[in-house]
Amino acid sequence: MPVADDYFLEIESHFAMRRGTPFILSAKDWALMKKWADDGIPLPVVIEAIDSVFEKTAERKKVVNSLSYCRHAVKELWEERKELQIGASTTVPEEGSADMLARLASAVEPVSASIAEEIRGLMKEQSARAIEDRLIELERKLLLDVPELDAMRAEVAQSLAGAKLDEKTRARTEEAMLLRMVREKFGLPRLSLFG
Repeated sequence: MPVADDYFLEIESHFAMRRGTPFILSAKDWALMKKWADDGIPLPVVIEAIDSVFEKTAERKKVVNSLSYCRHAVKELWEERKELQIGASTTVPEEGSADMLARLASAVEPVSASIAEEIRGLMKEQSARAIEDRLIELERKLLLDVPELDAMRAEVAQSLAGAKLDEKTRARTEEAMLLRMVREKFGLPRLSLFG
């Protein structure tokens, strides 16, 4: 099953946010993201690894110029998480997803009862990868149910006003920033089995 485009969008916008500048990823960076997606590395693991790289390099006053700087951190964190997953339970992630989906649905319910119900509907799905892809879609759909969306959109547009971005990159960056704002404003977790 192909990974939703949001997987790449979230990584790209998070990396740009951590750098503090609008940033266009290189072909090499896109190939690396595709490898992570093909390897089934969940988005929260990639985001956490990127954060750890930026925190470590800030201490040493180094600049992270490429997503490639994060490749070892992503690999190491994913290996660590897989070991924890294996050691923590006798079930595989697909079998243990119902509890996490129930928690995500409960967290989303105050904002959108319909999306909470769709999350609960994923409990019958057998593939963690399919669940992850659907959760990414539902997170985007959640934006449509937020009453303050227009005000948030204006705030995001204002923050990107001086940035020189092509139309496609600007749209993707705006959407990722909106998702982050919605999560922060309503105290929502990232919609992921691995959150």
